[in-house]
Amino acid sequence: MIFDKAIKAAPDRFHVIELSEYTTWEIGGPSAAVMVNTARELTDTVKFISENSLPWVILGKGSNTLAPTEGWHGVVVLLRGELSDFSFKGSLLTAGGGAHLPSISGAACSKGLAGLVFAVGIPGTVGGAIFMNAGAYGRSISELVEEVSVLHPCGSIEYLTAEDCGFGYRSSRFQKDDSIVLNVVLRLSEKAGSSGELRREARGVLQLRRQKFPLHAPNAGSVFRRPDNGPPPGKLIEDCGLKGYRLGGAMVSAVHANFIENTGGATSSDVMQLIEFVVERVRKISGITLKREIRKLGERI
Repeated sequence: MIFDKAIKAAPDRFHVIELSEYTTWEIGGPSAAVMVNTARELTDTVKFISENSLPWVILGKGSNTLAPTEGWHGVVVLLRGELSDFSFKGSLLTAGGGAHLPSISGAACSKGLAGLVFAVGIPGTVGGAIFMNAGAYGRSISELVEEVSVLHPCGSIEYLTAEDCGFGYRSSRFQKDDSIVLNVVLRLSEKAGSSGELRREARGVLQLRRQKFPLHAPNAGSVFRRPDNGPPPGKLIEDCGLKGYRLGGAMVSAVHANFIENTGGATSSDVMQLIEFVVERVRKISGITLKREIRKLGERI
């Protein structure tokens, strides 16, 4: 099978998962996987994987990822334990790379700490948010970064400032190297007595997301990046008459055209063919070439 090499290399270390259960598109076949709970475990795991020349990838909540229906030949590394914990010290929030982004946003609101309300509905991890420089409603997580600690495959740990991270629109230096986000320190704003106000604001953000986005169906969030000095991808796609367009089990959402829904039984091939069709149609009609925000598992773009 596609993951045989990894399982044979360490049957006591790796187990088999179905990627459809670990991605928000609910698409994907079998893969070898390992759960790690500490930085030491992660270091040992990455060293072992590298020594055995196995492809690998860190997978958070799988909210920006298209996994292959036939399965993946590498090792999926899942951050758990202390690598998914978070804590507060004054206005500083320290979170592991595997921490759930909506959870830390909600906790910050409850403590009266402002700055993360925009992230309350983003279904990903802190590490994934740093990797993509996730954002919404005109805000990005890079604005809050005080420090990011990363693990390099060689085993060394490096501490980076926000400037060191090379943040851009939905981009960071981590998209171009193999370093792993271990911990992130975010600087929030203390607002005494404002926890109720922040929670109300967070509820408003969630309500707005429910109205604007197709949260009723499996999807991976925004499929395309906003073009430089161009209209939003959703408008470009809608103007091409593609809302509701289907290919196999994949459909351009009728709610928001920059989302592709799994209407039931969609394959990774269905999704990629639909993406390619949308890109070509938009290019032909508007002259603008859309670029993907979502990534195929293990891909660098």
